[in-house]
Amino acid sequence: MENKKQLEQITNCALCGNMCKHSCPIYLATGNETVTPQKIARLVLYKKKAFLEDEKGFFDVMFQCAMCGACKMNCLYDNFDLRDYIQGGRSEAFKKGILPDETRKQVETFVNFGNPDGERQLIQKGAGNLGYFVSCSTYNDQQLLKAVEKILTKSGEQVQRFGGADICCGAPLYYAGDMEGFKKAAGKMKREIEQRKLQKVITNCPACIKMMTEIYDEIGIHLDVEFIHTVEFLNALLKEGKIKVNKANATATFHDPCILANDIGITTAPRDIIKMLGFDIKESVYSGKEAHCCGGIPGGKIADSKLVASVNAMRTSELKETAADVYIAACPTCKVALSNIAIKDVAEVVAEQIIDG
Repeated sequence: MENKKQLEQITNCALCGNMCKHSCPIYLATGNETVTPQKIARLVLYKKKAFLEDEKGFFDVMFQCAMCGACKMNCLYDNFDLRDYIQGGRSEAFKKGILPDETRKQVETFVNFGNPDGERQLIQKGAGNLGYFVSCSTYNDQQLLKAVEKILTKSGEQVQRFGGADICCGAPLYYAGDMEGFKKAAGKMKREIEQRKLQKVITNCPACIKMMTEIYDEIGIHLDVEFIHTVEFLNALLKEGKIKVNKANATATFHDPCILANDIGITTAPRDIIKMLGFDIKESVYSGKEAHCCGGIPGGKIADSKLVASVNAMRTSELKETAADVYIAACPTCKVALSNIAIKDVAEVVAEQIIDG
């Protein structure tokens, strides 16, 4: 361990009663005790003490975490986040060349194209010191892009739209443990924002906000700009009357993206929007900061596609239990992961109900 405090923290976690496992989506979806927070902490501790012989097995477990923060939200200890230690394990795995196949493929694509998806065109439209960043996951969602474009146009705000090509926050590299590659991507993002002279940036992707407001600082890259999630922007537009909407006569269930709820702390704004749109909200059993992660996409935070499918299926089932008319999220990755219930992004629902004229 780097210091005595870290050793004490991981030891406390390893010897804890392990009740946080009941909030862990990986454990709940699989019943596998090996991937509970406490068991992972034990593996980290044993690895540091050189008690483990199966090094590859250890690194495999490091990529079987959703990195959702549920264990942190239910931790007995202040200022402890097991994800920091898991991320350290991933970084070591990357340096040793021990990566799961699906994660490796994503890194290779990023190296070749500057993003995790492959070749794409640069987006550059509009002017002003307010920016709208098109994340990788948003770029692939034409319905969401059209919805946001309609909202921006109706709002009357002067907004620079940018993204595409090789502009990416670097989150895929971060979760793969490629810290050098991540730092380069962060440096490029800093230059892209600074050359556009932006003061505030809106984005649909919670992971982008986490990277640019928290993780960049940890690697010494500081952005002198305010980042807000789309739901904060939409909430303000509706409350200020800058866009007018028709009222729905239906029920809706909101899925809380784990990073948006647990890391950024936003749970109220999307529900305010949904209520202003006229929906009656039907909460799932697990909602707000207790909501379970959608699992994301294979090769992302979770490297194993079968494990991703199990977590996806569990969260889909939880949401379907509400039997709502509409299912809504506020993360383009969640929308892909939960596509079996035809979930919509909150921006799409707002755009659908905007009053023209």
